[in-house]
Amino acid sequence: MNQAIQMAIPPRLHQKIRLLIEEGWYRDENEVFLEALRRFLDTHRPEIMEQFIRKDVEWGLHGRE
Repeated sequence: MNQAIQMAIPPRLHQKIRLLIEEGWYRDENEVFLEALRRFLDTHRPEIMEQFIRKDVEWGLHGRE
């Protein structure tokens, strides 16, 4: 099931997104945001996983974050 997220973005960034859509690079804003999130997560996956592991270890050792 898809989740809806509401967010505010600066007008200048929105203009750039609209331009990408108008030029045919993306179908709509949803596609732009999904691609941006996928790329962010792919790029930062090792860092994110390391943070989760550290928190789990800290909790396991001390029972708190």
